[in-house]
Amino acid sequence: MEEDRDDKVLVWPDLVYTELICLILGTAALFLWAIIAKAPLEQPANPGYAPNPAKAPWYFLGLQEMLVYFDPWMAGVVYPGLIIVGLAAMPFIDVNPKGNGYYTLKERPFAISTWLFGFLILWVVLIFFGTFLRGPNWSFFGPYEFWDPHKQEALNNQDISNLFWNRLMHTARPVPNNYTNIPENLRWIVAIYREWLGFVLVFGVYFLLVPVVLRFTVFRRMYENMGAIRYVIMVMLLLFMALMPIKMVLRWTMNLKYFIYLPEFNANL
Repeated sequence: MEEDRDDKVLVWPDLVYTELICLILGTAALFLWAIIAKAPLEQPANPGYAPNPAKAPWYFLGLQEMLVYFDPWMAGVVYPGLIIVGLAAMPFIDVNPKGNGYYTLKERPFAISTWLFGFLILWVVLIFFGTFLRGPNWSFFGPYEFWDPHKQEALNNQDISNLFWNRLMHTARPVPNNYTNIPENLRWIVAIYREWLGFVLVFGVYFLLVPVVLRFTVFRRMYENMGAIRYVIMVMLLLFMALMPIKMVLRWTMNLKYFIYLPEFNANL
């Protein structure tokens, strides 16, 4: 019965022919791109001259762009580590038995959509921003805007604690060193108290949103199929993924820098 089945696809000409067409189209696109866009050749290497802006290779520009929105430990360590962990955990999280050996949007809409969002929106877009829209002094320029090295940007960065203490309470933010009546080894409590609203927002979202999303039928079905441990890991990875566009939008609209600002411990989020 297997020999009578007529769904066999041969390597030649089906696969090789398709790959040849893709190779030709890709080569033509690269030739066209090379003709239109000039190669960014600069002067010979000079240790006494630093280009403005100093950009990493294109495949690291996504990480360099993330430094605008996060601290170095978050953009350079935590997020790259989560990318590796998420990719490694994907086969264990996705337990859908359908499409074994092949992937279709109909059978794996959530998995494919999540992966494309993480790759295209959270990685390719960041590389695009860093390559084409970041000019001198790492300022943001429009697609047709002249890259003026003297461009001034009035950015009044503010944190969640700024909004609460300065804007809402109309007072200065508590500084641990100003509380001389508290022992020096306990003044870190003042810093935690100063950022209490940021802790509530961050931990509230991460720990309260996990059971809340179970009210949706799609996530409830996932919880039943995956079990508690894999479901919690998946939701935590999704929340870290969602933190990136949320932080970017808040930075663009409100100049919000940090949810939690703890320079006393070199830990800012």
